Amino acid sequence: MLTNRAVPVGLVIAYRVAAGGKNRVLPLGTSSSVKVLACLLVSAWSGVFAAQQANRPHQVLDEIRAHHQGIAVWWVGNAGWLIKAGDLLIATDLDLSNEEKVQPPAITAEALAGELDVEFVTHHHGDHCNVPTIQALASGTRTTFVLPRSCLKEVEGLHIPANRIVVPEPLQPFDIRGIHVEPIHAIHGNQEFTVLTREPDFVDKIAHNCGYVLNIGGKRFLHPGDSVLTEEHLGLKNIDVLFVSPTVHDMYMDRSMILINHLQPAYIFPQHFGTYRETEEEAFWMHGYPDELKLRLSEELQKRYHKLPLGGMFAIPEH
Repeated sequence: MLTNRAVPVGLVIAYRVAAGGKNRVLPLGTSSSVKVLACLLVSAWSGVFAAQQANRPHQVLDEIRAHHQGIAVWWVGNAGWLIKAGDLLIATDLDLSNEEKVQPPAITAEALAGELDVEFVTHHHGDHCNVPTIQALASGTRTTFVLPRSCLKEVEGLHIPANRIVVPEPLQPFDIRGIHVEPIHAIHGNQEFTVLTREPDFVDKIAHNCGYVLNIGGKRFLHPGDSVLTEEHLGLKNIDVLFVSPTVHDMYMDRSMILINHLQPAYIFPQHFGTYRETEEEAFWMHGYPDELKLRLSEELQKRYHKLPLGGMFAIPEH
């Protein structure tokens, strides 16, 4: 039984927080008082966590604005990345909506609208081509959108000016804002390690959906999009930074290992995990295996493997 002479410090702090920081007296001689204090502790720490969540979008935005030299990346959920090299900010597959999310977005699309130079989208699914996010970004005047043909129907109602949209095609390189872009094919997977063929126009989407090799800041970044492993991936050279999706519908663990071992990138970042509230039916694309993948890598490759928290930043050295 707790007494007035043996009160855990955490409970005292929780009670003082709940009481507005003032010293108040609460009888501690009964079990009900212990329950009250336990509830206060949970409430206090929930308040602290909520405050941290509320401050996080401002933190990411402040970090972006403060970064002017070298390269930095931020993971903003699922396959979404922010990459800044010098004063140029680009992004991939942003879904900054609150729908079905485990946590609120690391930054809002509205906050990015005045900062983001280019968004690269890999395909039409809403966790990659997120229409509310694109709409918010398009409300500003800064962002150019690289949208595969399969995405154009999804965004046609947004009336984005044609001069702000670039339509990539696999194996047809192009340059934008000083970035040399090498689009590659992205062959979308599905349940039980199959290829997605149930969509009526799946052949057309296989032909036009893209992964990207992005040459930025003297580094070569590979974002495969949602794709099974292909011979195009294994034919790539000098990849410095790899974003890899160890999910059932993409490369899982075994093919992710093949890709990593073949490319030997200096920096490996897992993605497509821990973002959405998972259901059994959707686990094949919502649930990733980043920790299990890391354990299967060699000791040297594990040192190159960086699993970021939501909103986490990683600075990539210039040399």
